Amino acid sequence: MNKYKIRQKLEHEIIRAADGELSATEIQELELKLEAYPELKQDYINITELPELSGIYSQYQFESSEVKSGVSQILNRIKILEQSRNGFADVSVHWFKRYALAASVLFLALTSGFYFSQSNSNDAEFTVEELLYPMDDSDGETYVLYLEQLFEE
Repeated sequence: MNKYKIRQKLEHEIIRAADGELSATEIQELELKLEAYPELKQDYINITELPELSGIYSQYQFESSEVKSGVSQILNRIKILEQSRNGFADVSVHWFKRYALAASVLFLALTSGFYFSQSNSNDAEFTVEELLYPMDDSDGETYVLYLEQLFEE
């Protein structure tokens, strides 16, 4: 067994000793093994000589029924808050998105239908091309003409 694995095993036994899992003979064997590892022995001594802290907490002990009732009250308040927040807000946002999408599609369909019904052309493909690429550049030329006159002055 290499030195690293032995050290790991000793560290594990120190933890078990601190938790009170080792018998008296096992603790004596551990202390003998720790003679070869002075830094681990010092850690073992420091861990086993910790002061007893249970006396400090004795004055702050609560009845378990008090703690359980307090925790249950907090959990009930959290549930009520979650239900009230998720109920109306989530449903209203969900339905608003659906109706907004339906309204925008309907608006697009109506305006497109109105535009195509106003043009006297029966060729819908030509009408779409005219919409995207206008043949009559008079409005664009007039705008450019106004800009040229503005910069000449």
